[in-house]
Amino acid sequence: MPIFRTSPAFAKLLLPLAGFALAAALAVPAIYWAESSNLAAWSRKAERFVPGKKGREVVHLPGVATPPAVSAAEAPLGPDEPVVGVEAGGKFRAYHLASMKPKANHVVNDLVGGRAVTVTYCDLDDCVAAYGGAESTTPLAIALEGLADGGMLISADGVAYFQKTAEAADIPPEGPPPRFPYPSFPTTRTTWGRWKSEHPDTDLYLYQPAMPAPAASSSGEAGR
Repeated sequence: MPIFRTSPAFAKLLLPLAGFALAAALAVPAIYWAESSNLAAWSRKAERFVPGKKGREVVHLPGVATPPAVSAAEAPLGPDEPVVGVEAGGKFRAYHLASMKPKANHVVNDLVGGRAVTVTYCDLDDCVAAYGGAESTTPLAIALEGLADGGMLISADGVAYFQKTAEAADIPPEGPPPRFPYPSFPTTRTTWGRWKSEHPDTDLYLYQPAMPAPAASSSGEAGR
């Protein structure tokens, strides 16, 4: 019976071949794991801001539309109170930031100097952003849409956007994300005292909750 013996040259190749086979065996699972991780990360990114996903708070509230403003002389506000000021159409207006802290007041759709200007404020990250500025007789229709990723969401034309960046919060299945329909508008963060001294003819948006009606007197008191 013939006996097969390994040649010295082939024997020298056995160790490198075994190492190559071992490396290939280890590389396949590593490549699979890396590709799976990349795919999972891409999927999470694509689905990050889909409405209804955990971590997104949906609160649809229309913005405060053309609220009344008080003159600087009548404003019951301390000089150190933080405000955000805007100038549009030659008109100056300040917005009391503490008045914009309630959710219902986060978005103010206003008309200033014949121009549509919307001022927004997120008290969670202390972010102010304003939009608009075009001549108009009607305010913009921007609404508070909720919260995602620790930042405020606003909506325009039924689409949700991040208040801080004006980027779309929802990625459509096809095509590019929609662009926010209004340009950014410049604002000045300062104190009421400084803003008033620089712009004496300014007025002020100041949220003043309605006082409760006095209780009706009892019949006994009414008969006295």
